[in-house]
Amino acid sequence: MSSIRGKIFLSYLSLAAAVCLFALLVAADLRFVERRVQEGIAIAAFQEQVQEMRRHEKNYFLYRTLGEGTTELAAARETATHLLDRLDGPDLAVMTIDTELSKLKLAFQRYQLALAESTPRSEVVRDAGHDILTRSELLAARERTSLTHSVQQSRQVLLVLAGALVVIALLSGQVLYHFVGRPLNELEKQLAPLARGEFNGFAMVSNDREIVSFTQALNRMLHEVDMHRRQVMHSDKLASLGTMASGVAHELNNPLGNISSAAQILLEEVEHLPADTKASLLDWLNQIDDEVRRAHHIVHLLLDYSRDGHAQTEWVKLRPILDRSVLLMRSHVARADAIQIDLSDNLAVEADPRHLQQIFINLIQNALDAGATKIEIRGRQLDHVTWPPEGAALVMGTRPAGTTVLIEIADNGEGIAAERIGNIFDPFFTTRPPGEGTGLGLYVVSEILGEMKAALAIRSTLGQGTWFSIYMPCETYS
Repeated sequence: MSSIRGKIFLSYLSLAAAVCLFALLVAADLRFVERRVQEGIAIAAFQEQVQEMRRHEKNYFLYRTLGEGTTELAAARETATHLLDRLDGPDLAVMTIDTELSKLKLAFQRYQLALAESTPRSEVVRDAGHDILTRSELLAARERTSLTHSVQQSRQVLLVLAGALVVIALLSGQVLYHFVGRPLNELEKQLAPLARGEFNGFAMVSNDREIVSFTQALNRMLHEVDMHRRQVMHSDKLASLGTMASGVAHELNNPLGNISSAAQILLEEVEHLPADTKASLLDWLNQIDDEVRRAHHIVHLLLDYSRDGHAQTEWVKLRPILDRSVLLMRSHVARADAIQIDLSDNLAVEADPRHLQQIFINLIQNALDAGATKIEIRGRQLDHVTWPPEGAALVMGTRPAGTTVLIEIADNGEGIAAERIGNIFDPFFTTRPPGEGTGLGLYVVSEILGEMKAALAIRSTLGQGTWFSIYMPCETYS
C-alpha cells in the first residue's frame, strides 16, 4: 500500500535531483565561460607582446646609431620568434580561423625576414609590424565579441535552467497537494457534519496508508460514539418507560383489581337472577372481565419491558423453548396445525431462556395479529452467512461471524407496507386499530436481539405475508 511519507520522500528526492542537475549544468556553463575568459586573457597577452615587439622595433630605429639599437633589435627578433611559436601552439590555434592564422604567420615571417637583414629597412619592418598589430587587434576584437556572446548565452542558459527548476518545484508542490493536501481537505469537509451532531461515517478519500488508517480510526471512533449515544438514549428511554410503567402500575393495578373482584362477585350473583336478564348481564360482565384482564396484561408488559433484567445466559436447546412458546399460544390459534415447526432437537444457543421465549411468543403473536392462518418455523445451523440476505427489505444488526443459528418464522398474514416497514421496531408503533395492541412486541424483540448480538432480517410482501430471519451467534455445543 502506498503512503504519504513515500510520496513526500519521492517528491523531495525528485526536487533534490533537479537541484543537483541544475548545479551541475550551472557549473558546466561557468566552466565554459571561464575557459572563454582564459582564451580572452591569452589573446590579450598575445596582443601585449605584439605591442612590446613593436616598441623594441621603434626603439631600434630611434637608437640604432647608439649602442642600445643592437639590443632592441635582438629583443624584437626574439619576441617575434616567440610569438610565431605561440601561433603554432594549442592555446592560440583553437581561437583563430585557419586563413587568419596563415596570414598572421606570413606576416611574422615577413617581419622576421625584414629584421634578419644586415641593415633592416624601416619601411619594410614597419609595414610588416603594422600588419601583425592590425591582425592581432582584429583577433582580440573578435575574441571580445565572442566572449560577450558567450556570456549572454550563458545568462540565457542560467535563466532557462532556473525557470525549469521553478517549474519542477511547482509540479512537486502540485503532486504533493494532489496526493496529500486534497485528501486532507476532503477529510476536513467530512468533519463539518460532526459540529452539527451528525455522526456519519467517513468515506475513504485516498488509498495512502496514513489516510486509510486515519479514516478507519475516525470511523471506529464515530461507531463507538454512536453506540454510546444509542446506549444513553436507550437508558433514558428505559428510565422514562420504567417511570411511566411504575406510575401506571401504581395507579391502575388497584382500581383494576377492584373492578375484577366486583365483576367476579357479580358473575356469582347473576346465577340467581331470572333467565331473561341473566344472559344480557353475563355478556356485559364477561366483557368487563376480559377488558380488565387485557389492562392487567398491558400493565405487566410495561413493567417487563421497562425492567432492566440482567440476562442469565446458558446453553439452551431451542426446540423445547419453541414448543413451550407454541403451547402458550394454542388458545389464540384457530387450528391445531396452524403452527408448523421444522427444527432439530439438538440445535442450541447461549442465551436467556426467558428472553428466547419472549421473542418467539411476540413474533407468533405479531403474525396472528396480522391475520395469519399458517405459521412456519424453521431452524438450521450455518457456517457462513451471506449479508445482507437476498431480498431483505429491512435488516437489524451486523453480519454474523462464525457459526450461526438461523431461525425463520414465516406467516401468510397481510404483510407490511414498504413505507411502514422501517417503523415496526419503534416503541408503541402499531397498525392495529386503537385499543388493540400496544406496539411494544417487535420493539422488545429488537432490544433482546441487540443484547444477544444477534441480527434480524425481514422480507414482507403486502397481502402475502412476512418472513422474519433471526441470526443467533453460536459456538460448538455438546
